[in-house]
Amino acid sequence: MICPKEDELLAYIDGFLDDEETKLIKQHIGSCPYCQQQIEVMESEKLFLKETLQTPKLPDDFAENVVVQVVPYKQKSKRHWKWGLGTAASVLLAGGILLSVNPMFAELVGGIFTSDNVDEGLQIAIDTDIATPVDIAVTDAGITLHVEHLIADTSRIALSYSVTNSKGKRLNPYIDEESKKNVVTLLNENNEEVELSSRGWGNTNDYGIYEFSLLNVENFSKGIIRMDVKELGGKSGNWQIEIPVDLAAAYKHQKTVEIDKTVEVEDIEVTLNEVNYATSTTDISYSTQLTDEAKRKLKESIEEKEKKFSEEIVNTFFPYNPTIGYRIEDSKGEVLGYYNIYGRDDLGHTVDLNMIGGIGTFEGEVKDMEHITWVDSFVPEKEHSDLYFVLDTVYKTKTSDFSITFKPSELPYTFEYNGYELTIDEVERKTDFSLEKSWLPIKRQVTVELHMSGYAEQKAPELALWAIEDESGKSYFTFNSGSSTLDETDDQNRFKREVQLITYELQDIPEEMTLHLIAETEAIKLENEWRVPLYAE
Repeated sequence: MICPKEDELLAYIDGFLDDEETKLIKQHIGSCPYCQQQIEVMESEKLFLKETLQTPKLPDDFAENVVVQVVPYKQKSKRHWKWGLGTAASVLLAGGILLSVNPMFAELVGGIFTSDNVDEGLQIAIDTDIATPVDIAVTDAGITLHVEHLIADTSRIALSYSVTNSKGKRLNPYIDEESKKNVVTLLNENNEEVELSSRGWGNTNDYGIYEFSLLNVENFSKGIIRMDVKELGGKSGNWQIEIPVDLAAAYKHQKTVEIDKTVEVEDIEVTLNEVNYATSTTDISYSTQLTDEAKRKLKESIEEKEKKFSEEIVNTFFPYNPTIGYRIEDSKGEVLGYYNIYGRDDLGHTVDLNMIGGIGTFEGEVKDMEHITWVDSFVPEKEHSDLYFVLDTVYKTKTSDFSITFKPSELPYTFEYNGYELTIDEVERKTDFSLEKSWLPIKRQVTVELHMSGYAEQKAPELALWAIEDESGKSYFTFNSGSSTLDETDDQNRFKREVQLITYELQDIPEEMTLHLIAETEAIKLENEWRVPLYAE
């Protein structure tokens, strides 16, 4: 896999990995802007989930007064949808205040999957035969876990549930899986756990929503979702539910179009493999790789860097393979979705429109730079029309020879490079102690952290990989633990950048340091775009 799985990132955040696993994940995150972004999302979500949701108390007769004003529920027409799962768990919160409404009101109007609080793909799916009313409830310790609806598509599976107390009051539906007392798993027909590319949990209007991505899952047609919960609503108990899953209806609706077209641009080969039209997603499969000559040159430059520094510093978990930016258009040229840095002029980082997420898989070892197969999911069309894939951007990583030498005692230190103006604000040494079933510290961990801030042009390359060298000439593996691009701009319309570099190998702050930029990734906008129909010609 090109990136750690979502559950591995979550385990990293929660401190469940051993020392070696933690080190590898940290190294990868330091060189992968995408995973850095996912970590930020996960940490923000975790902080939110720990807070008590304060919702305004409505009058006792609120639901009754509203219900008398609505007509009986009818199925809704299909609509567009938005989804933000990607490779990270998502909090599916609508803007504004969340209102606690009597459960019977939500059930009357069709459940949470019919509301605008979920993505439009789920709204589309709930009106089809891939959606099933589950209506399974189990009660223990005065708490009821009620699974209400299941949507089983070929690309993802989603279920909604609620948690109530003995008086019928809805409780926070969060099911804490961090302690491993609570486990929610997808099993196949052989009762084996299905290996997933990602899974997500959302909370909106006092409903919980579980999602399982099936983008990289093969030969799954039916099974069960098993919920084994030991802690719920602040109480201990035993809540076990099994929900049957059958994709037969979803496969009947699925349409796959073989594309199999290749283009070579900027020494990169891009092959568009196929497009899968599912009920709740449109999934585009493509692959990317460098040409043989470009691969040879890049490997040679990497080997030179390894000689100067080390293989660990230069080539551990860092993907030098190219990626692409593109957009999805209809026959009139209207943009329906995109993923590239040129999507919006008011943002200084790669952005997307109507993109659900994606996953990439390496062929062979990462260092071999073989092709990567990608599957990206986009919003499905409300009304069927002919779609086009338009390749407009490529992202290429190359080695860099940029270095700066400074004295930590003489900070701040400002430098300019390739569209950047950054200031090294501080270098600090930190010591953390690890405790395991004892109040005595059993392990000491020293880190040296370097903080930079400044501004960069929107199309400035990503400063992807760094190394720190002390005054004796020894270099240390350094990962980027906090690089971010903010929407704030300066008087030159450059976007604010913040960078935090950490090394676990340097034990003390040297009197003089050299910061080496090992690799950078540039975005190249294509003069001649590649437009390919996503339908059978």
